[in-house]
Amino acid sequence: MFNHLQLLDHLSIGIAVIDREMKIVFWNQWMAEHSLINQDEINGRSIEDFFPSLNKGKFTKRAKEVFENNQPIFFNNKINPHMFPFYSGRSYIEKQLEPMEQTVILSPLHDEEGNTEQLLVSVFDISDFISHQKALLKSTEEMELLSHTDDLTQIPNRRNILETLNSEMQTHKRKRRPMSIAMLDVDHFKRINDNYGHQCGDLVLHELAQFIVRQLRDYDIIGRYGGEEFLLILPETTGAQAFSICDRIRKAVQDDVFRYNGREIQVTASIGIAARKSEENIIMNNLIKEADRCLYIAKGTGRNRTEIQDVSS
Repeated sequence: MFNHLQLLDHLSIGIAVIDREMKIVFWNQWMAEHSLINQDEINGRSIEDFFPSLNKGKFTKRAKEVFENNQPIFFNNKINPHMFPFYSGRSYIEKQLEPMEQTVILSPLHDEEGNTEQLLVSVFDISDFISHQKALLKSTEEMELLSHTDDLTQIPNRRNILETLNSEMQTHKRKRRPMSIAMLDVDHFKRINDNYGHQCGDLVLHELAQFIVRQLRDYDIIGRYGGEEFLLILPETTGAQAFSICDRIRKAVQDDVFRYNGREIQVTASIGIAARKSEENIIMNNLIKEADRCLYIAKGTGRNRTEIQDVSS
């Protein structure tokens, strides 16, 4: 039969017992393996002599509180993630030493008369749990990003850009500042797919989207509305300013060259703009319809054009 001390040596958590003077009474095998200090070396010595950093986490102060109040104390991992200077168990396996994320609990040990003369120090290696939580959070953030990003162009997708537009319109209504939007469509995009293949068409859309991003101001937003059509949001921008910005983009697209399999491909774009003055109030769908109508005019009157019509209803 194992005695109780032998059982403590076989636990996969750290166990130490200290007295009122902070001296070590017991030090289990787990603590010895992670500290590289065996029972004989540390027995009867102050735990603070071996681990002076404990006072940074107010270990001694909280230990005295346990002696006085006979209530256990839990050290929050977020505040004291590395109470003892140990390395995580997994880091030895992966041969890349990382500080151990820990949970530490101080519990009173009562004698036969109910007095607390010793404390039980329990150290839990929660590194794997923290690592898993971080990986899960990263995965969640990546999934969230993916759900709002168009796979091909790597700009906001239709749902994202419409949510952003709705938010911008609320800001416009509250602050009474002008704003404009624009619908941009690649001219004769079907010809690119027919002449060079869909992979070329995909490349052009991706490169074009990134090209337009570089032409915009820091606070402007572009999203893929559908197919070869893009929606631009131009906050705090009058109709005249929007026309100047969009026509500059149109000319830049016209002058740019896309390359695919050694071939140079030039594209043009048509743009329709809808603008709201600071005092105007219009629902989002009507603003989009107005930009679409102007885009239709631009394409119907020769393409590679920018059209605008201020709206007031």
